[in-house]
Amino acid sequence: MTPTLYTFLQALTAPATHFVTLHEAQPLRGHDGRIVMSRTSRFAEAEITWSGARWLLCMPLVPAAIPSIERAAARLHTLRSEWIAEYRLLRDELRYEDALGQVRQSDLVLQRLPEGISFDEACTLLPREELQEALEALRHELTRLGLSHRNLKPENLRWSHGQLIPIRWHYIGTDPAEDDAAFEQLRRHLAACPSAAVAATPLVSDVSAPYGSPTDRLTGHLWVGNVFEQLVCVADREGFGFVDTANRTVIPAQYRWAGDFHEGRAPVQTDEGMGLIDKQGRYILPPRFEIVEYCPEKSRTFVREKGVWSMYDYLGRFLGPAPDGPWEEE
Repeated sequence: MTPTLYTFLQALTAPATHFVTLHEAQPLRGHDGRIVMSRTSRFAEAEITWSGARWLLCMPLVPAAIPSIERAAARLHTLRSEWIAEYRLLRDELRYEDALGQVRQSDLVLQRLPEGISFDEACTLLPREELQEALEALRHELTRLGLSHRNLKPENLRWSHGQLIPIRWHYIGTDPAEDDAAFEQLRRHLAACPSAAVAATPLVSDVSAPYGSPTDRLTGHLWVGNVFEQLVCVADREGFGFVDTANRTVIPAQYRWAGDFHEGRAPVQTDEGMGLIDKQGRYILPPRFEIVEYCPEKSRTFVREKGVWSMYDYLGRFLGPAPDGPWEEE
């Protein structure tokens, strides 16, 4: 059994109580004082400061993630490269109580966050040719090291001191060719980004805004996500909600966390648990689950309740148990 998002939030709120090594960690907080926490398919994440540096702290949400991070930590520990940020596996770092009151421990991943800016920010501030050269330099370095990142995308790259540094090495491989498609996609993404000279000209209200495009010009929010299906996830003092590309409220800020829309479905987190909503904010699945993961490639929703995975169809109808959740063991 792996801990939940709520468990992670509790630990970040009281690190001295729940962490073994990171008892002096300070989590990043928003303007409203709330801890800033995010979620990927297999991990909960939070940015922290600890030991005089900035780190990304990651907690596995599914058992299938643990062998991956073990392999990544073991492989990266043996390498020395300017392109590889520090990646640590902290064994039994998190102490928590499960639903039955039993004390448990969980591994965490600690990744140093390189100084600098995101890949998308770099796209709008730097010459395209410079970033193209940096992508090629990164590709050559991974080839030299005999590594594949296997999750290269804009949000997993940071521009730091003239280099593109990958983060989130959780899915590391040993065949550099596995990243070829990702590098091609990054080159296309770079070609589609406006240059610094014209970055301010497009109107954010343009409904033709590309899928997944940045929305830095939407103001008045504590945090702004990207465009997905013409809706943008934002964080305000009241919580997370959604606006359209003209910054008009579509679903009021009312959730503790919300994910992006895919096929008209988005996961949300409330005080009661996670659920799944449609674009009108109506619940397809009520917010009572530990984890809700919508898989657009299957049009299925996988949920975890009391440590047990099950599966629902697009309309929220129960399909049956799903022992391994939406992920296959690697």
